[in-house]
Amino acid sequence: MTKPDSNFLRYASPNERRAISREDLGFYHAVVIAAVYDFGETFDATNADGFYAPLKQCIDEHSFLSAVVRDAHGDKAYYVRAPTINLAEHITVLSQVQEGQDAREAMEKLIGKELDRPFTPSIPHWRVVVLPLDSCEVLVVFAFSHGIGDGPTGLSFHRSFLSALRAAPSSPQPSSSAAIVTTIHKPLGEPFDTPTRLPISWSFLLGPLLGAILPSFLASLLGVRASVSAVTPTTWTGTPSSFNPTTHRSGIKLRFVSSDALVNALRVTRSHEGAKLTALLQVFIVRALSRALPPSTHDTFVSQTAINMRPSVSVPPNEMGEFANGSYLVWPRVASTSPSQELSEEDWVRVREGTKKLAKAAATLTDQPIGLLRYAPSVRGWTEEKLSKDRDASFEMSNIGMVDSGIGLDGDKARMVKMIFAQPGHVISSPIAFNFVSVKGGELVYTVTWPCGALGLGKTETEELFVERVCEEFEAGLKVL
Repeated sequence: MTKPDSNFLRYASPNERRAISREDLGFYHAVVIAAVYDFGETFDATNADGFYAPLKQCIDEHSFLSAVVRDAHGDKAYYVRAPTINLAEHITVLSQVQEGQDAREAMEKLIGKELDRPFTPSIPHWRVVVLPLDSCEVLVVFAFSHGIGDGPTGLSFHRSFLSALRAAPSSPQPSSSAAIVTTIHKPLGEPFDTPTRLPISWSFLLGPLLGAILPSFLASLLGVRASVSAVTPTTWTGTPSSFNPTTHRSGIKLRFVSSDALVNALRVTRSHEGAKLTALLQVFIVRALSRALPPSTHDTFVSQTAINMRPSVSVPPNEMGEFANGSYLVWPRVASTSPSQELSEEDWVRVREGTKKLAKAAATLTDQPIGLLRYAPSVRGWTEEKLSKDRDASFEMSNIGMVDSGIGLDGDKARMVKMIFAQPGHVISSPIAFNFVSVKGGELVYTVTWPCGALGLGKTETEELFVERVCEEFEAGLKVL
């Protein structure tokens, strides 16, 4: 293929095209990784100029921050380098939260707005929104396209941003010319979902292929499926996928779990050999959903767990890009129990089994579901065809881990107090998503996001009350560990 642009970087991989098409269709806009920073009293967070130098350093370190997608509407999307970036187009500083205003509500409202806010097509698809919370603490929202990276990509940004802030002089001299950044020509890293990295066997390919081609009764008789998910007719998946560009909106709940509760959860989990936190959190999510949902014939849940595959392909943890894969777990709907009831041995067996399956998925490169995308005649067409169909999971769970906050290093330097991870409600996959992140020594912060109307509960207000109850039930379970 000839290079279509002098600043050509590379063509998008099938999984990158999936994210690009989803955004171009309006289904999914911005991933948000936000952090509450303590800048101290010498840094003026109300002036955008003070952020230009650290943002420039981030751009120099990460080539995806200067990448622009071309031909997003087709099946040959590619990335080009933006020779210059005007930082004034990428950063917005808001007025400080008013005294007496609830900071959590202010952060939730801002992040919810950013999730559904489209990017300007002609410039790199990322932005920073700054919300001063008080004289020292500031929320820095990094919103970015899934076409340039996954959740850990946002962590990479904040690590670089914090490092640049800590290395900068305490009183930088702002300059209007500093807003214009001349980018460095650096190649993008190799995509994750190449045939070399993710080989697909014929036996794995034939199941979805035959399931899609054969009549449904014959596919069922032969035991082949068009989906790699384990959804059955009795699995709760909310409403079928749908999209109205005029009314579509993501719902969001922002919640905090105390550092003491997090430390205790980790301690208890380690006391059960073979168990880890991500699977434990899913057990509590299933218990909460089981109690909150009205009685029905649905007797199972299928979770889709996002897995960071960087370690499996020897990619540095700070490299930006799309390295996420998904693993499906099946959970039985549990009988109505008190949220304060301790976990049974059967529950811990499920935690260990879930942990084992997730570990296997994280270490396996052959026959990964994401590798099947290369066989789709049109990734965009495949994305559009999922509309009006049943969803492939009950809920998504993404835990992007614990981040070093900078606490304990030079007390007068910037540090992160907490982090927040959120993503838009999924139009064509799970009806509800649970997104977790924490800073070392801090709270476990999570958001619950959903496309309004997808839970099948009627009015938006009813959905919000439902999600509120799910959160309360989930947190009550953690407290009795």
